Amino acid sequence: MAGRSVRTGQSVLVFIAAAATIPALAIGLPTGLAPIFLLVTAPVAVPLLLRDEPRLFARASMIVGTILLAAAVVGFLLGLFLFVPTALMLLAAAYLDPRTRPSVLWGIAALGAPVACGLAFYCTYDF
Repeated sequence: MAGRSVRTGQSVLVFIAAAATIPALAIGLPTGLAPIFLLVTAPVAVPLLLRDEPRLFARASMIVGTILLAAAVVGFLLGLFLFVPTALMLLAAAYLDPRTRPSVLWGIAALGAPVACGLAFYCTYDF
């Protein structure tokens, strides 16, 4: 696949998603939750490293966005809800290019996994 690269709109959207983590980090780093915020933020830049492979870029955006959305749902009480815009931008970047768009099942899994994680966590957590 020489010569093929990710469309500019996808790259820009993922770059904006990575930049959107800065305010969340500015809020979370001064607290005692800094390691959690850094751990959640670290994989956001992974799709940018895969810009030469459009299919891998779309899959990485989808996987990182889903994991980030699940972390935001489960860590809502810790302030990880600040990463929801970043997760949604990564998921949108995965579906932006019709050549490498993931299937509908990937989309259902991307939205269903965070909901399932949140339900499992909050149903077992005793407030």
